[in-house]
Amino acid sequence: MRWTGRVIGSLIGTAITVGLTWVIEYFLVLPSLLETWPQFWSYVATYGIRISDLQFEFLFWSLAFDILITAIVIYGSYWVLGHFAAYAANYDRYRQLMNTPKVQRWSVMQRVQHIAMFVTLVLTAFTGFVTMFVNNPQWQQWYIPGVYNAAGSPPYFLWPAQTGPVQWMIIIHVWSGIAMGVLVIAHFAYYGTRVLIDIVKRRPVMERWPLLRLWTWGFVKHLIHRSIWLVKPSWKVPPWVHKYDAEQLFEYWGVYWGIVILGIPGALMAIYGPSAFDGLAYLFHTKEAVLAVSFLLLVHLTYTHFMPHIFPYNRMFHEGKMPSGIAKEEHPLWNIQTS
Repeated sequence: MRWTGRVIGSLIGTAITVGLTWVIEYFLVLPSLLETWPQFWSYVATYGIRISDLQFEFLFWSLAFDILITAIVIYGSYWVLGHFAAYAANYDRYRQLMNTPKVQRWSVMQRVQHIAMFVTLVLTAFTGFVTMFVNNPQWQQWYIPGVYNAAGSPPYFLWPAQTGPVQWMIIIHVWSGIAMGVLVIAHFAYYGTRVLIDIVKRRPVMERWPLLRLWTWGFVKHLIHRSIWLVKPSWKVPPWVHKYDAEQLFEYWGVYWGIVILGIPGALMAIYGPSAFDGLAYLFHTKEAVLAVSFLLLVHLTYTHFMPHIFPYNRMFHEGKMPSGIAKEEHPLWNIQTS
């Protein structure tokens, strides 16, 4: 391995994102997990499983989310650190592949949607965490003094009324969340309709829509073999020949999961207030927000932009193109199809 400036920068960037994710885990997930775990089992031992009981619902879903977030942080750390080591060890070869002529990967519309998603996500995440930690003095300073007022009756935060002050942050959070939800719904409706048309016309759906390969055994097999390869480079990995790799497939479908778990409770709170459904909406919304930010910070940002041969960032999100050498190496069948 050659310690070039790019490799050193990649190491620093990776260390920062992995470290920040574990800070989130330490302060926002582990305390809740350690507190909820004994409470949940004590409740089950005393009362059994009572699905209709609010206390059981709170304990169960809080515990489930905390375990899920912790599992993703552990595996995500393994994934990005393993890939950093693999790419750094073969840095010269991958840099040569990065310098090959580029092939088109994303259309203009796909790039516009990605950038719009990024902007609305950053706005909702930042304003959401500021609002979540309103009583924390370090976060209070980020509040923008409000000139609007929140409604005293539904809808609470969708537009200003004349009862009680609310900070601008909540208004920005709600409307940027609405914009993100509309974008995701429109995207799903457009491509979902095209997939259904292809099914009706009996076209080869998997070949035309490689994003559907997340739901195949081939995806699971490749993910398992790739995970072993990270610690054993001699391991034979079945070739992944399609347009999107395992991480990209998981991330793409994760957007739909996130927008449902975040969006529906968020919409309910925007209309009925933070105590909607006895606080369950707030629980789902905040836990999923921590999960989404942890994954995007740890896996997407690091794996997509901070790997040694790519650092400091992946230009594809605004150019729409990727090096043909990387396409041939990691997506051989798709490379042949585009050629």
